[in-house]
Amino acid sequence: MSLDISVWIPDDDAYAGRDVVVDPPGTSTGVGAEGFRYELWGSAAARRLGATFLPQLADITVENRGNLQVPPGQLDAFERECVLLAENVEQLSAATGYDADRILHYLTNMRHAVERAKAVHGGIIIW
Repeated sequence: MSLDISVWIPDDDAYAGRDVVVDPPGTSTGVGAEGFRYELWGSAAARRLGATFLPQLADITVENRGNLQVPPGQLDAFERECVLLAENVEQLSAATGYDADRILHYLTNMRHAVERAKAVHGGIIIW
């Protein structure tokens, strides 16, 4: 299994996974293997750098179903977190053992999804 990022359109209080937008052809939506949930995005290193959104992937609850849902109003903060991690990718790579270029690729996929979400006034979900 792997983690993917999708764009969704709000539908009142409906769960994000109910109205997912079809990705344009050629879009890269991968954000890591299932293990990244804990080993990278939810790692102590990511948390020490100040990440608050992505570590939620490691905190699986009945409510979040193991997914990270970011509503439209929080996209700017999520994007800032992606930039923060990208700026500190060498530190994150050293702490987790994952290749810095691979981490940057996934962070780029996240930032592209944020751009697509903003264009349709939607949010993102990582699942």
